[in-house]
Amino acid sequence: MNLKIWMICCIGIWAIPAQAQLSLQYAQGFRVDYFDSYRVVTVSGNGIQKKFQYVLVQRGDKSPDGYEGVPRIEIPVRTVITTSTTHLPHIEKLGEVHSLVGIANIKYVSSEAVNQRFAAGELVEVGRDRSIDLERILVLQPDLVITDVQSQDNALVALREAGVPVVVNTAYAEPSLLGRVEWIKFMGNFFNKEEQASAQFDSIVARYEAHRTLTQDLPADKRPTVFVGSLWRGTWFMSGGKTYPAQLLRDAGANYLWADDDSQQSLALDFETVYEKAHDADCWITMRNEWRSRDNVVAEDARYRKFAAFEKGNVFNANARLNAHGGNDYWETGLIEPDVVLADIIKILYPDLLLDHQFKYYRKLNP
Repeated sequence: MNLKIWMICCIGIWAIPAQAQLSLQYAQGFRVDYFDSYRVVTVSGNGIQKKFQYVLVQRGDKSPDGYEGVPRIEIPVRTVITTSTTHLPHIEKLGEVHSLVGIANIKYVSSEAVNQRFAAGELVEVGRDRSIDLERILVLQPDLVITDVQSQDNALVALREAGVPVVVNTAYAEPSLLGRVEWIKFMGNFFNKEEQASAQFDSIVARYEAHRTLTQDLPADKRPTVFVGSLWRGTWFMSGGKTYPAQLLRDAGANYLWADDDSQQSLALDFETVYEKAHDADCWITMRNEWRSRDNVVAEDARYRKFAAFEKGNVFNANARLNAHGGNDYWETGLIEPDVVLADIIKILYPDLLLDHQFKYYRKLNP
């Protein structure tokens, strides 16, 4: 045998397989590295202090050597429990609602498919108010429990010690809304549906970009001035200039009055500070489940009446899709429909740009 060919063959046999990483456009909090017979999922970044790692092995295949202490998860998973409604849209988009056997609290779930599964007795509650019913989960014996770092650590440790695979999903920590949506690719890995997840994501981004381009060439002096939030127990929480609500407003063509702020968190302000800057703003966009009219607004605090946006009737609230228990679908389906949320905001600011669009998540507050 030719020496060069022999050397190539030996290298091919003994070399560690080259890894390929999942392509991500916006998400910063996870990565997926692919090897010949398994993949490694790593969750880190976005302010998360601890790194989480998982080895995903095809069902029936031998687990790879190494990775001591790293949880092994057989894929595709067949039964899933989630402790947050924010994970449900990804599961539903991937066509895996039938795999869902447990949810923390059905009361706040908006998904019709998930509620039907619960009504049929195919899905049970496994916790309330951030607590987890360990015994009920152990009885269900799920292939996977999806949670977030805000869940109770002791319960998660107990589950892991009992051999239940637990995966942390930190999509909520992404600084951009499209970054949050891209976690559908994270979810797709556990169902062997990476290609479907990527196709879904690409479609969402394409629609989002199509809406965004409608407002990008508008001159600065034609952009409506906007402020957001409201008082809560005496403090006005205003989205920082680097938050995803601020990004949505920018992409919608708004002149957001706090756009120059560098914070990725909400700002804690007093009424006077907000009023000084926003008293004559064109539009007020807020999110309060209990506000159905402007009468509700001033009943809470008569000072709201002083804002020009209130006087002109330009107050919009993201509570158009509440379920019977007060669950807001903005925090469920809305998280995977940023294109629709963006279209809503464009409709608020420029009613003539999207004549056929009907509000889905926002409503105008009438008297």
